[in-house]
Amino acid sequence: MRNFSAASTMLAINSVVANALLFSSLLLVIGVPVFYMTQTNPEDNRNPNIKKIEILAGVWFHLVLLQALVGEYITHQMSV
Repeated sequence: MRNFSAASTMLAINSVVANALLFSSLLLVIGVPVFYMTQTNPEDNRNPNIKKIEILAGVWFHLVLLQALVGEYITHQMSV
């Protein structure tokens, strides 16, 4: 019974991380075009909207790495 609860806990953690990744992907898919359309000066590379896009992309990238690490750890733990 202990293995079942540990496996379900790991799957729940993996599910939370995967859903966070999907949510941040949704923010990027919707947010990037909105930020580009609402900027006042498209030629300005240091526009605040460009900075917001860079921050969102950085968060998304780190969530992808976290998802890969958590998924690999859970796969390893369940196979042992």
